Amino acid sequence: MTQAIQMNALDFIPHEKPMVFIDHILEIGDNFAVAELLIHSDLMFCDSQGLPTWASIELMAQTISAYAGLQGKKNKQPPKIGFLLGTRKLHLPFEYFELGKTLRIKAEQQYLHEGLGQFACEIQYENHTISAMLNVYEPTEQ
Repeated sequence: MTQAIQMNALDFIPHEKPMVFIDHILEIGDNFAVAELLIHSDLMFCDSQGLPTWASIELMAQTISAYAGLQGKKNKQPPKIGFLLGTRKLHLPFEYFELGKTLRIKAEQQYLHEGLGQFACEIQYENHTISAMLNVYEPTEQ
């Protein structure tokens, strides 16, 4: 089941500004979430050229966090802290996301068992797609 929405991402991730890299959750499904981010100069790591693409891994990780937060909300649980264990297959074909542009980030769960998960992630930007596999862990006791 897929649901198109627009919710404030801060309601679903355990982050505070300036370490917030997604603005809204646009879509949620049984095993995925889609978020968006408007690139602006107040973002951490931004400079006059924009947001460095090496920050892509954090955008993807926060989209996974939002997905987990949305799942937790179904069980009346607050957003939990999770850990990025690693990434594979991340290729960055350019250096910066330009100021004023909007990104769409999708995280799709491939595997989840006892807090250990793997997600296929994509960032849509202009005519580019940046993709990677992220391995994450959310402790069951916090």
